[in-house]
Amino acid sequence: MHRIELSAVEKRFHERTAVKKTDLCLESGVYGLLGENGAGKTTLMRMICGVLKPTGGSIRCDGIEISRLGRAYRRLLGYLPQDFGYYGEFSARRFLRYMATLKAMPQDCAERRIDEMLELVDLMPFQKQKLKTFSGGMLRRIGVAQALLNDPEILILDEPTAGLDPRERVRFRNIISSLGKERTVILSTHIVSDVDYIADQIMIMKNGTITAEGTERELKHMTGKIAWKYIAGEDEAERLDSRFTVSNLRHLENGVELRIVSDRRPAPDAEALEPSLEDIYLYLTGEKRGGTDDETV
Repeated sequence: MHRIELSAVEKRFHERTAVKKTDLCLESGVYGLLGENGAGKTTLMRMICGVLKPTGGSIRCDGIEISRLGRAYRRLLGYLPQDFGYYGEFSARRFLRYMATLKAMPQDCAERRIDEMLELVDLMPFQKQKLKTFSGGMLRRIGVAQALLNDPEILILDEPTAGLDPRERVRFRNIISSLGKERTVILSTHIVSDVDYIADQIMIMKNGTITAEGTERELKHMTGKIAWKYIAGEDEAERLDSRFTVSNLRHLENGVELRIVSDRRPAPDAEALEPSLEDIYLYLTGEKRGGTDDETV
């Protein structure tokens, strides 16, 4: 088991700060990094991988700066970037052989692992097919296979389920859940359901800052009563939607049923609900937490 520590890590691009001073400690288990596109997730992941150098702060693995560890650190890593590059003329098997060479894997070990990974991501029947003929979902699966090829102890996945259909997404989540028992897995996504069932720890990122972290239970305790159900007329529903974060809206025969995310009761008859991870995420990343103070419901 390895320990990754980030201390006051930040990254600036000219006048823009993509990641503000961030402290984290990552050990074994699955860490879900949630945030909107542009929140800084990819920049943070690339720094943890050593692809980008921080502008400030330090990243250590087992107490040693990852820049000093060099190849030894890269041997521990499996990385699936958000923009996954590949050679379209390569077959799936040839591409994995190429990646195994880059990872300096012995040939006999590489062939065995390639077979295992093709089976794992359900691409064995397509092993001789050129990557340029693959669908988006198949390409993400070959990306997952290359990330796992060297049996990494630290697995970093940036938007790994992009392009996967619902069945593939469920299959992928099950794979990641089992992998997290033996290694550190960091999963970056803006899709709440990707981490809802498998993440041991959840980190929520907004505008370059991790605004909250903990288990789902800890996040629920931290945010408190923030989810409400309320049935309103059409006009009132439209007014509430403009003032509060509405996570779900359903038209009924007697009105409009709203699921509202707010730190105060949005209407006198609103019913408190158990908040979901999606509610917590919307609350921590949204702007309309409690409506406006100059109006009363």
